[in-house]
Amino acid sequence: MKRSFSPTGAALLAASVLLAACNNDTGSTPLPGGEDEHDHGAESAGRLVFTHADGSNSRVYVHDLESRSTLADFALVHPATAVHSSPEHRYAVIVQRDNDQVEFLDGGVYRHDDHVDEGDPAMLPFTLSGVRPTHYRHHGEQAALFFDGDSASAALSQFHLFSDESLESGGTLAHQTLDTAHHGIAEPLDGVVLASHAAASGDAPDGISVFELHGDHFHNEGELATACPGLHGGASNGTFSVFGCDDGALVAELHGDHFDDAKIAVAERLATVVGHPDVAEFAAFSYPGGNLYALDPEAGTATQVDWRDGAVDGDGDPVSALARGFDGHGEHLLVLDSNGDLHVLESSDWSHRGSIAVLDSVPASGPAPALAVSAAGDQAFVSDPAAPAIHIIDLEALSLEAVPLAFPPTGLAWTGVGEAHDHDGHDDHDHDH
Repeated sequence: MKRSFSPTGAALLAASVLLAACNNDTGSTPLPGGEDEHDHGAESAGRLVFTHADGSNSRVYVHDLESRSTLADFALVHPATAVHSSPEHRYAVIVQRDNDQVEFLDGGVYRHDDHVDEGDPAMLPFTLSGVRPTHYRHHGEQAALFFDGDSASAALSQFHLFSDESLESGGTLAHQTLDTAHHGIAEPLDGVVLASHAAASGDAPDGISVFELHGDHFHNEGELATACPGLHGGASNGTFSVFGCDDGALVAELHGDHFDDAKIAVAERLATVVGHPDVAEFAAFSYPGGNLYALDPEAGTATQVDWRDGAVDGDGDPVSALARGFDGHGEHLLVLDSNGDLHVLESSDWSHRGSIAVLDSVPASGPAPALAVSAAGDQAFVSDPAAPAIHIIDLEALSLEAVPLAFPPTGLAWTGVGEAHDHDGHDDHDHDH
């Protein structure tokens, strides 16, 4: 695609959100641990945010990694289906897909001038509404949440763009309604969003359109020339954006005022793509096979990688991937398999460093295990609905610590202050197709 545009900054648009109750009731079901011992200005290990899906009694919990205790819990309007971290990790994005809305929680840890402040967690006083919020992506300082819409009710797909700064100010940056309803993705870049398009409502997406941000709205700058049938999953690393297709991967590279796009051919459908700003290659997983391909967008090549290291399930079949993502520094690719083991691969050469048994069992239904990583240290976190518990994994020692819970957790996100150039690579989608 050769199309000129000039990326611009964005003004705050708060009109795209609806006011709702703050839900700032706290103080039930403490987790094991000591007293809350926060030091103003100290570096923080961060806080984990996860939810209990229990109908009208659903709640969200904030667990402090230093005091090992629950700092707060809040009522949710509806059960959460997924939880994500905001671009700069201060906020948790609480998706309630089955009830067409999203709530936001301030984790309370943020950088203030030359130090880190640790305040009380709080629900933000607005709710983002739209039909079937599903695919969440963040890159740099911006995030995009894609709403699938519903072809049966003629509700079109849309996406909302926001940042930590816009959330702090009370809203989103801009939103865009698309021409069809489809299960899609919006990949945010600096001043541009790459969003999926479909031939008709209800169809699978088959390509990417370029939307340029103009203040509080977008201009449609046209479609990338390369088709991507069955488009699902995407990621960016600062230079390239990559999307999964039935026949491989669509690669888009921004060159000044235009995108160059091309296809990397793979003989399997790629449905999940993971990237990191410090990793030149992308990790792409096939569906339904669950095979891993290292995609080199510069060379236009795909190399199959053995992430399983021979692991098989109880029937002797190769294990599948339940969740995947890069660690905070991009040094390791993490893959949680269907046996409940976490595999750690070196991103420099995709070698299998080792694995650790995390989950004793993986439930066939109910909340799915979720994977999150710290942007402040070498830690990963896995929710365990069967135990129930949250597991804290030391990625250097490959050791495990469990935080027991009284309910099966749904969703998991790390909030806090990361390094200046932290991760953007975890799998931000809660299912495969």
